[in-house]
Amino acid sequence: MDQKAAIMIVIDHFGDISPGTKCSAVFFDMERIRREKEFYAKLYSENGVHDLEILQAMVAANVPDEPYWLVSLKTSNAVTRDVTRLHRVDDRTGKIIPDPA
Repeated sequence: MDQKAAIMIVIDHFGDISPGTKCSAVFFDMERIRREKEFYAKLYSENGVHDLEILQAMVAANVPDEPYWLVSLKTSNAVTRDVTRLHRVDDRTGKIIPDPA
């Protein structure tokens, strides 16, 4: 999968993309995923989560283990100003990864 394919998957999935929406995608390989997990672990621990099992569960709930594309859709208009929506697409399956509940 490439950047364009990841963006098209998101556009096809949601189908309500306004003309003029700026689209971009960044690939998260294993190294970026590792850094993202470190970021979330630090963030949660600085906010009072010190139990290792809970910390690991919170990080796992927010960061996929497998490579993915992070797709950004940015709309701009006079009413809403700039609105950015982020979506993750699994690199192997091409499916949208649901946001954590």
